[in-house]
Amino acid sequence: MMENILFVLAAYLIGAVPFGYLVGKWHGIDLREHGSKNIGATNVGRVLGKKWGLIVFFLDFLKGFIPVYLFRQMLGGSVEAMDYASACWFISCIFAVVLGHTFTCFLHFKGGKGVATSAGALFAISWMIGGGALLAWIVVMLLTHYVSLASMIAAVAMIVAALYDLDYMSDFSMRPSALIVLVLVLLAALVIWKHRSNIVRLMNGTESKSLTRKKDSSRS
Repeated sequence: MMENILFVLAAYLIGAVPFGYLVGKWHGIDLREHGSKNIGATNVGRVLGKKWGLIVFFLDFLKGFIPVYLFRQMLGGSVEAMDYASACWFISCIFAVVLGHTFTCFLHFKGGKGVATSAGALFAISWMIGGGALLAWIVVMLLTHYVSLASMIAAVAMIVAALYDLDYMSDFSMRPSALIVLVLVLLAALVIWKHRSNIVRLMNGTESKSLTRKKDSSRS
């Protein structure tokens, strides 16, 4: 048990590494004072350029993927074969790494919106679940060019993909893997909640599209 506790704590600390903030500092700026004032990959892309946005997305993706994948392997490798105890530890690891990103202890518990880190965790759970969310993100992004809208739709799509991948479309019996679906519902709710300001801007028609770099008057 102690090994599992330490791993979950490590997952939180890994998730808490604020790569966007660190990249901004490396460029001599505090991203919390520029653009949308978020330390996530989208704001990095808008403030520092698409290249740096993609780099931060990849780093945030990896910090979600690596801990969850390693913990899954420690627990036997198969999500479907987990018992309830293993499933509880597994979802604790998933939630810890995403909470680490969204509420990082290194920045007074104010982090990113959790999209890239959640995506990494999804692919660590199942390539089908991660792929389903990614496909939804790409389709919405191509149709609307709104990163925020694509991210929220992808958050919902991952639940549908999980229900299909874990065979809950035809069999609704309670199994340990149901806990995985539950944590994905909670993660989707977290992602959407973190986008609440974007929702207001979408409704007002003032939301920024794509990753177009914008001039920031506050930037020296």
